Amino acid sequence: MAASLQVTADHIIFHDAAASTEVNDECVCSMELPDTAFPTHMVVFLDDAYKNFTSDTEHEEDKITALHFRIIHFVDRVKNVTDIIREHETKGFKDDADYQNVNKTINDLKKIGNELSTLLNATDLGVEVLLNKVNNISSIVWQLETFDEDNVLVTRRENDKLRKQLADCEESAGNPNFGLPSAGLARPEIGSCNNKILLNISKPFIVKLNWRGFSYKYGGWGKDFALGTKNPGAYWVAPLNTDERLMETYRVYSTYKDLLLYRNQVERSLSQHIGLTWNYINCGQGSGMILFNNSLYYNCYNSRNLCKQDLKSNHIKREKVDDAVFNNWYSYSGVSWQDFDFAGDEKGLWVTYSTEQSKGKLIIAKVDPTTLKILKTWQTSLNKPEVTNTFMICGVLYALKRVSAHKELIFYTYDTNTGKESTLNIIMEKLSDTAQSVSYNPNDHKVYMYNDGYLVTYDMMFKYHSPKTRRSVPSDEGQGALTVASRGRQQLAVI
Repeated sequence: MAASLQVTADHIIFHDAAASTEVNDECVCSMELPDTAFPTHMVVFLDDAYKNFTSDTEHEEDKITALHFRIIHFVDRVKNVTDIIREHETKGFKDDADYQNVNKTINDLKKIGNELSTLLNATDLGVEVLLNKVNNISSIVWQLETFDEDNVLVTRRENDKLRKQLADCEESAGNPNFGLPSAGLARPEIGSCNNKILLNISKPFIVKLNWRGFSYKYGGWGKDFALGTKNPGAYWVAPLNTDERLMETYRVYSTYKDLLLYRNQVERSLSQHIGLTWNYINCGQGSGMILFNNSLYYNCYNSRNLCKQDLKSNHIKREKVDDAVFNNWYSYSGVSWQDFDFAGDEKGLWVTYSTEQSKGKLIIAKVDPTTLKILKTWQTSLNKPEVTNTFMICGVLYALKRVSAHKELIFYTYDTNTGKESTLNIIMEKLSDTAQSVSYNPNDHKVYMYNDGYLVTYDMMFKYHSPKTRRSVPSDEGQGALTVASRGRQQLAVI
């Protein structure tokens, strides 16, 4: 090994080109500097921009807080005037001065309402200014990150993301109701259908792959979908055979941890070996099955019959649905053999299907869980082969259609309570291309999806009326104040 030699330079010359090593018998070291130096002035500018942004944010927050209290005071005055007017409607005015006093109070409220409307619109401008400053700061940070040649920041962000995923995984392992937060939206009371309007849906939470493996892409899964079930912690997974048609076996887990760890499962086989052949008469067909009140409901194999297997007694009951088409005649788009699709919500047990008479239009049917008899039907204008899947919430059917390999669109509703149809525009992200089974559970307000073999859940976000809202001024029983949309903004009007 050659001995190392330390040489002390007499001069250090900074330049771009190579220097001569012989200059008057002196040792000269050449150092090449990078083309660009780190822009420290941008760091100073970023620090000033951040301080200004923080100050402006606090100022806007103070303005909004003051406006919030003014609105509360305004609401109280509107309620008082409303009570006075109701009293006068009953007893009448004492004299003209009494009438003029009430009229003046109403005019004062109109003036205050207009002022509040102006202030509300002014907050939009303040928010836009803050947004521009955020964009400016983001631009500076992005430029500075280009100097991070060792990708220190990128690696740090990836580590933070992994820590968050690990924390989510640890929480999900011990919490069967784990899901993404609903953006601050209050959850309606379990079992209540009062103003339960679907507003949005969370990103998908991947629980695991089904127990039979990646090749079993079709099937269904979830909890017990009966409201107030006696087995709220039970989970079931029913992958179809690789022919994407036959449900021959399924498993039931007593807890969420058992589901995650593949333990303590009860596996049930629906096929029977008779003589030298297998009999599939009690098997299921398609991915429309659900567990409801400790019984599995499904489409009986190769028939227009509904099947119900009691998990306690293993007894199987069958009931024919007259005129219903079957054997993949009118299934969902991209999903074969799902001629019948069961659902359980706050209103009870449902099944959707089509008939030859309806020419593929989707029919909603209310089902008696005990007898499997159809109690009532509603025919929609929805062409079932154009829909990828459906689910029920409080007697309202929600329909999905494919947008891309990783997105579905909740685009249509049919309310069996009123018989009215309407449209929606809610994007539902998905892990993989095909959503074989989509079911809402009223016990936890989650949607359970079997997505190309993966077990996935979503949190539902419902619309509610908060007493502390920046965009509207609530009134007493709809009187006294009104929120009006104008040019994309909301203005306050006093009536």
